[in-house]
Order: sequence, then C-alpha cells, then structure tokens
Amino acid sequence: MSTTLNRQATPVISSASPPSLGTLARVVLRLHRGALVTWLAVVVLVAVGLVWLRSVGVSATPDCWGQPGCLPGDRGVNPGLMLHLEWSVRTVPLLLSALPVAVAAWAGAALTGAEQERGTVAFAWTQSVSPRRWIAVKWSVAGALLVAGVGLLVPLYVWARSLPYMTESPMNDWTVWLLSSAPGPATPALYLLALTLGAYTGLLLRRSLAALAVSAVAMFGVVKGLPPLIPHLWPAERILGWERGAAPAKAWVVSEEAVDAQGRAVSMDGCYRESDALVRQCVEAKGGVGFETVHHPVSHALPLHLAETALLLVLTAVLAFAALRLLRRRTA
Repeated sequence: MSTTLNRQATPVISSASPPSLGTLARVVLRLHRGALVTWLAVVVLVAVGLVWLRSVGVSATPDCWGQPGCLPGDRGVNPGLMLHLEWSVRTVPLLLSALPVAVAAWAGAALTGAEQERGTVAFAWTQSVSPRRWIAVKWSVAGALLVAGVGLLVPLYVWARSLPYMTESPMNDWTVWLLSSAPGPATPALYLLALTLGAYTGLLLRRSLAALAVSAVAMFGVVKGLPPLIPHLWPAERILGWERGAAPAKAWVVSEEAVDAQGRAVSMDGCYRESDALVRQCVEAKGGVGFETVHHPVSHALPLHLAETALLLVLTAVLAFAALRLLRRRTA
C-alpha cells in the first residue's frame, strides 16, 4: 500500500525590482504620444518656416546693400524685405512667447492633472515605482523634449534674422522684450517654467480642466508681467543734468524725471514751458537740481538677458521643490 504525501506548496515571494529609468521614459512617451507628435510637428513646421524666412530675406537683399545710392528712396517698401522684417521682429517672437501658455495648459491638464483626477497615479505603486520617481521621470522626459525642440528653433531664428539690414532697422529694438528674449537661453528657460508651473498646478488642483485653465492664465500672467521686471534685474546707469534726452543712442531709458538734491522726484506740473530756460527756472523753484535719466546702454543687453534667464530658472526650481514637497506630504 502506497501512501501519498500531500505537501502544501510554499509560496515563493519575489521582490519586484523597480523598472529602469529607460523603461519609465518609454512608458511616458507611449502615454503622451499624441503630445509628442504634436510637439514634433510644431518644431518641424516652425523650423521649415524659419528656413523659408531666411531665404526670403536673402533673395530680397540687393547685392549693392550697404553701398551709397543703393535703392534710393524705396528701400523701405521692398516687399521681400518688409515681409522678412515683419516676421522676424513680430510674428516669430510672438509665437515663441505664446507657446509656453499652451505648454503650461497641457502640463496641468494631461501631465499631472488627469492622473490625479482619475486616480491612476496610484498604479505606479503597484509597479514598484514611487510617486516622486514617476513624476520626476515625466518632468524630465517632457522637459528634455521641450528644451531640445526650442534649442533647435532659437539658433534657427537667430540665423533667419541675421541679415545686414536688420541692424539698421528701427524695428529691431533690443529694448522690446519679444526681441531681446527670443534669441537666447531665456526662451528655453521660459518653456521649462511653463512645464513646471502646469505640472504643479495639476498636482495641486487634482482636476484636469481646472488645472488647464489655471495653468494657462497663470503662465499668461508670467509672460505679461515679466517684461516690466527685466530693466530692474541689473544695475542701471544714471545721468544727472539739465539736458533732457541725455541717454546714449539705442539705450533703454527706464525713467527720466526731475529730482531734488536727495534724489526724490519733483513734480513737473506747470513747468512745461516754451523754452528750456523757463523749464529749468520752474524746476529749480520747486527744489529740483536737474533731470535724472536712468538707462541701460546697449552693453547691458547680455547681462539683462542672463539675469532674466536666471530668474526663470530660479522660479522653475522653486515650483519643482514645492511640487515634490506637496507630493511627499500626500503620500507620506
């Protein structure tokens, strides 16, 4: 007689190893492949448009440009040059500054808001992925794609507008925020800020539609509120005297006002006279010692741009830190 021994099977417990960063990155790309295709299409279309814009400017520039007597009397109505100038100083910079609003809206609605709303972010825990790691990978992948795309468009834009007559055009004003920020590192920094702002809003509100609206409005406020701050990011130069309009050519005049010996502003009410001597006499009667012109010379263009870039990166870091703290508090 044989005896059959029924042994209870001992379950084998295997510790699941967390997916690699490459695996998580591929998951993110598959999850947001619609946004990826859209962004690639935008980059390709804008890049092709910039190449076309360069060709328009080159073909419209006469061989005699820069020589005396070239295009006498009609150089301002050349249709090719005007088209190149209009797109170089208005359309393309406006597009590059408007896209961050769309990036912030997408990040708030799709990158983090939708997962928070549906609760699918908890699925990461079942795959041995911490919430902070999952969010960090999503930000890293999206940020890398944004910087890569904008990093291609910015040099193309600089190349497309770098024609001889651009330096002579009064429309090519470096004191205009759109023209000073577009051809430099401030543009990629602005896109990173938009991404982080939208992602933080999605984590905070946990509703995709609300996050979309709030992120877009907040980023629009950043785009509109940033230009007035820029002239105060670097020490300006001052000229004190009785000559008005004393700033050098092409300088960014921040303010020009009458001041007293303590540097306080003096009201000009009633002092607008028909001659400079009468104006000076009126200002002196009010205690003024001259007109103070606060300005940035052309040599401040690069320091101001770098200071703007640093400000955008600091704001991005602060928002990223706040988002990670919020996520840690909710998952603790």
